[in-house]
Formats: sequence, C-alpha cells, structure tokens
Amino acid sequence: MRISRQQFEVFERMHYVCFHYEFEHGDADVDEECGAGGCPSASLADGRDRVIATARELATEAASGVPWANSETHEYLEAFAAWLSDVGGYSSGRGLVAPGNGWDVVNDALKGATMYE
Repeated sequence: MRISRQQFEVFERMHYVCFHYEFEHGDADVDEECGAGGCPSASLADGRDRVIATARELATEAASGVPWANSETHEYLEAFAAWLSDVGGYSSGRGLVAPGNGWDVVNDALKGATMYE
C-alpha cells in the first residue's frame, strides 16, 4: 500500500483491528477469518465454545484434585484478576502478542489463573 505523509499519521494512530477491517480483510465476511495473519475474526466463531469447554475442563480438574498453585476459590479469583491486569506483560515477557479477542483473553485467563502469581 502506498501512503503519503498526510496519511502517515492516520495509519500510525489507527487501531490494528480498524486497520485490518478497513484495508486487509477485503470482501470476506467480518464474522469469518480472512486468512491474513492475525485476523481478529479468527477466534470469533468458536471463541465462546472454547471458553465454555475450558471452564468445564478446569472444573473437572479441580473436582478430581489436580494440583493447582491457586486451588482455593479466593486464590484462583485473585490470580484471574492479576492475570487480566497484566495480560500485556505476561504476553510480552514470553515473546507473544497479547490476544486481541475478548474470548481469547478470558480463555487464557481461566487457564493462567490456575498457576499465575
């Protein structure tokens, strides 16, 4: 894409998701992944189902006595809140891009809270 100096500020200040849907997503349905790397729509379709499956899996683990660093409810919820407040640091510390979809964030937080300090 060619940009001029006048457009540079617009593109630099544009949120990635807005940029993606405006310039990269093309004619693909916004509810479907377009194939571009990092497409925000990639996790929309099954995100809710993955969160439900993760919650059920963690409930089964907890009931069967799988050891968690945060096994008490209050410890788990404190870790859940801490993970959410530090999602950017958690991701960048591991060389990852922070999830951009709310379902991915919740799914990762559910799992991370079992061990996050």
